[in-house]
Amino acid sequence: MLGSAAVWQTAEQCSALFHGAGIPHAILGGVAVSLHGYQRNTIDVDLLIQREQSAAVKQLLLNAGFTWNEERREFIGVNRVPVQFLIANEPAGDDRSLGVVLPDPSLEGVATEIEGLRVLTLARLIETKLACGLGNLRRTHRDLADVVELIAIHQLGSEFAARLHKRVRAEFRKLVQHARGSA
Repeated sequence: MLGSAAVWQTAEQCSALFHGAGIPHAILGGVAVSLHGYQRNTIDVDLLIQREQSAAVKQLLLNAGFTWNEERREFIGVNRVPVQFLIANEPAGDDRSLGVVLPDPSLEGVATEIEGLRVLTLARLIETKLACGLGNLRRTHRDLADVVELIAIHQLGSEFAARLHKRVRAEFRKLVQHARGSA
């Protein structure tokens, strides 16, 4: 990540804590985008966990010196980096009509290891970015831009859409055209 040593350290710390406690998790959001090759700035760490692990995660982070910010519904790391959680099997993004749910990080094929961190696979990351971007106008430009850059970096074609939830495939195909400069 560009100039984000504190964010990187927080991601490593959370990952090590969860791994040591046997808590299934996956990094998503801007850190995952960076790990998949599109180097961009981000100010927080987004983690995917199972709902039934919420209490264990909270206690683990409190014991490690993180503080809970009730107003913002996030943890703050010792180096002031926010840590936010998304819950598996809940809708991805604000548009529940899309029917895209956040994947369970304990399932095979949902996450992979990159630079020692457990991160969503490229397909699941793109799928969640599309669902979030399509469901929230304030996020659209950032999430869809991330997808366009990932398409370009990985030289993805329209056929990659078959690996995504059916409700985001058409948008992905449009973005492939944009990434190739032919739209």
